[in-house]
Amino acid sequence: PQPKNGNLNYAKFENIQDSDDEAIVQEGVALPMGMPREAVKRDEYIKVWQALLSKKELPFAPAPDLDQMWGYYRHGGMDEQALLDQACEYLAKFQMRLPEEWKLKTHTLTRKLESESREDEARMWLVIRMCRFPDDPDTYYNMGVLLGKMCDRAKFGGAPKIRLPGLDGSGQLVPTERYCRLFSKASQANYRRCLKVDPAHRAAYINLIGSFERHEIEGWYDEVHALAAQALRNGIWYNKWQRPPHFVPSLPARPWHDPAAFPLCDALERNFSVIKAEYEAYLEKLASRRDWDESNTTPGLSEVGAREGALHDMGLKQSGSWREVPLFTNCAAQREYLVHFPETARVLQEHGADATGLAFCGGGDVIFSVLSPGTRLRAHCGPSNARLTCHLGVRVPRVAGQNLSLRVAGEPRRNWEEGRCLVFDDSFEHDVVFETENAQQYPGDRVVLLANFWHPDFEFRNDPQWREKSDALGNAELETLPQTAVMSAKAPTAPKASG
Repeated sequence: PQPKNGNLNYAKFENIQDSDDEAIVQEGVALPMGMPREAVKRDEYIKVWQALLSKKELPFAPAPDLDQMWGYYRHGGMDEQALLDQACEYLAKFQMRLPEEWKLKTHTLTRKLESESREDEARMWLVIRMCRFPDDPDTYYNMGVLLGKMCDRAKFGGAPKIRLPGLDGSGQLVPTERYCRLFSKASQANYRRCLKVDPAHRAAYINLIGSFERHEIEGWYDEVHALAAQALRNGIWYNKWQRPPHFVPSLPARPWHDPAAFPLCDALERNFSVIKAEYEAYLEKLASRRDWDESNTTPGLSEVGAREGALHDMGLKQSGSWREVPLFTNCAAQREYLVHFPETARVLQEHGADATGLAFCGGGDVIFSVLSPGTRLRAHCGPSNARLTCHLGVRVPRVAGQNLSLRVAGEPRRNWEEGRCLVFDDSFEHDVVFETENAQQYPGDRVVLLANFWHPDFEFRNDPQWREKSDALGNAELETLPQTAVMSAKAPTAPKASG
């Protein structure tokens, strides 16, 4: 018998080759493989993806925007045709020839589509790859990355609602919070599957833990430490509290350091008065700035995470307000700000080469970090253990007990003091709390001069290639799709015990 759409049904025959302009019917689904695109109907196109995505062995993922994909297919070229054909070939149970070449080509296509913000088509290539190679951990990892990026784009896009596609090709506007919950859950499911296939996949631990920290689903903190314990068993890290993406295992590690051991801290404390005076003068200039006065070009404070390259810093704020005055960031001296802090800049340049050098190498920042009352920063680990962090207290309001404090690892919380430095290793888990007992009172902002600086035992200080030379994952951007060769790097060698 023939199906209603007129396509021949070869399902009951074996070893029969279909012609180029006829559909194969597999499991009740017409597969328009090799057909001219003008002969393919929208309904047929959508049913192919419905059949593929119904496979129970796939990790959870939201439906792609099939309507948009259909538009690209109808007006696209060979790449769009290849995506449909490859889905049909898998559903028709065709064997694959040259699997390694196929992996390489589809990885290139996936990267290309991701760079063009066509994530749903990139995801479908990954779904086909999951079906073809269910034991390939990188495929699940890459899917987790794509879903996480889609979540972050929606989360930080500012729109209250966003379109959520349906598997029938339709879509509905939903609250952005709901959309992000769905996509973060899917991203986490794919990272989990990656770790099930390869329990030593370091990048999956990094991104899965980061996702839990940013989205704070119920029970997230226990999940993070359970993953940390699993990572320790597989040689990824060596301390449950220290989980940086860039990890140099040979470096001595402890949560807190003595500020007296660092010349930078001595210089900052000796010059505290002038540093604070410059900050106060800067605030006065801001207060006197008028829109009509073009002579006052004082740049204002900005939200942490707003500048390029610092998106995930924005995700660390649980509540309140966290702002910055950038001095050395993004591999450059921020001269429009530094002109207002000449003595502070002089002290840093004369005594803080390890801080400014790290900033120029893209490994850290020197900023005035400004917290307002009611602010909490989530528990998180910094990006690398190749650096330490100094906080010079510039403005420290008087509040009760631990209501304004910093926790590092499992150590007791510490408070800031004006004119004194704290030094800690921010690759250890840490969080910040600034609360007031009376919501009607405003004790003022907490301001510290924050300076990341090189770990004194790090070998490649001020080397632009410090990441690549010190860690196999150093040249992999964990928020983009990695090359398989990078992701399969061996786990690092455990360090010698240190006092």
